[in-house]
Amino acid sequence: METYLEKLLSQIRCKKARPYIAEEIRDHIECQIADNLSEGMSYEEAEKNAVTNMGDPVEVGISLDRIHKPKIAWKLFVIVGILSLLGILIQQSILRQPGYQELEIRMQERYRYAAEGFGAAVVIGLLLMCVIYFLDYTVIAKYSRFIGGAILILGGLQVAGFGGFDYVDGIGNWIGFGRLRVAMTSLMMFYVPIYGAILYKYRNGGVFALCRAILWMILPVFITSRIPSLGVAVIMMVSMLIELTAAIWKGWFQLPVKKTIIGVWLFFTAAPALLLTVKYAFHMLVPYQEARIRSFFTASGDANYMTSMLHKFNENILLWGNSGKDVVGGLPEFNQDYIFSYILNSYGLLAGIFVAAILAALVLFMFGAAARQKNELGMVMGFGCGMIILLNISLNFAGMLGWIPLTSTFLPFLSVGRNNILLCYALVGIILSIYRYKDVYPKKFKASQVSLQKTITLKLDM
Repeated sequence: METYLEKLLSQIRCKKARPYIAEEIRDHIECQIADNLSEGMSYEEAEKNAVTNMGDPVEVGISLDRIHKPKIAWKLFVIVGILSLLGILIQQSILRQPGYQELEIRMQERYRYAAEGFGAAVVIGLLLMCVIYFLDYTVIAKYSRFIGGAILILGGLQVAGFGGFDYVDGIGNWIGFGRLRVAMTSLMMFYVPIYGAILYKYRNGGVFALCRAILWMILPVFITSRIPSLGVAVIMMVSMLIELTAAIWKGWFQLPVKKTIIGVWLFFTAAPALLLTVKYAFHMLVPYQEARIRSFFTASGDANYMTSMLHKFNENILLWGNSGKDVVGGLPEFNQDYIFSYILNSYGLLAGIFVAAILAALVLFMFGAAARQKNELGMVMGFGCGMIILLNISLNFAGMLGWIPLTSTFLPFLSVGRNNILLCYALVGIILSIYRYKDVYPKKFKASQVSLQKTITLKLDM
């Protein structure tokens, strides 16, 4: 049997698939041996007959090689390529708008620097995406608790203002030393797919395992809310709740599935709403957060002024072409938070529909790749990546339309912001890696398969 397996596995080009194929073939042969023994054959005869019935090892190996080979998500590559090109063109177009020449020199330099930095971030992002794609998402999952712990430590240090970590422009969103700075909100959002891998380590556990999984979710949300960034905290909590729900639904925890899901969602929807109400009532929120909530519900204040301004810019949009409104001079952060309003006013409704359709295709593909993933680890991590992109798009559109209080968001691949751009490419890199190995990895990993993979690789390479 071992000789047969060795010859069969030598036909499999994907080394990562070999241990799982070996286990599957070995189980099949051993079952056949057991049937043959029950029919009165000796063990030698039973084994020889079972191996013979499997067919020629070379032909079987070639057939399995066609099935269990890495896949390339060409559609996702095309979608990301289109969005990357659109982002560069849109940011560069700002420098050619009539209103741009009327700005102060300082503002012109700011937008020029942002446009140039956007192109550089796209190039770096594409490289990062390729690195993660070839790295394999299971490698990230292997060190998930270490990565997640490091992110939480950085977040805690940033909130405390400890050591070499600092504040920039009065906002505690950045950490860094010297010129090396990282947006903490972007780093915290990257924690979401890492959380999916952390969840996988607690499978087959009970109440205690679920409590530890919930603790890994509460800590980053608490840290993010203290940065403070309530919008990102909400995005993270909802995204990780979806991951946790998928894990419970798949039976990772030895608990009643429906009751556990209902209990978790009731707790994480009622408790935050109650806490936010209490904080608002006793003036425990950061002043600008309280002002945004008050202005939204009372239709007054600076936040409502911005909502009213957005409504004016979003009215009477032409089907195609420039609306004639001075978006560059009249709408702050139009190249970041309100980039979609800039697109509508500069190029018309059809351009906006095209951009929205590309973004929708991106989200659908990301969730589709995760949902069709055979391996449960890839599925949960993929859902986390998809939720980060989906919720940022949704909150950005909802804020621009005045449906929710304005919060700091971005439109993936289109808004300026180096760290958010890199975040998007990193998330897509994970999805590409998940899709690449969708026919390679089994439903669940076993420790025995990891050691078997090393043994098989050594044997075949000798």
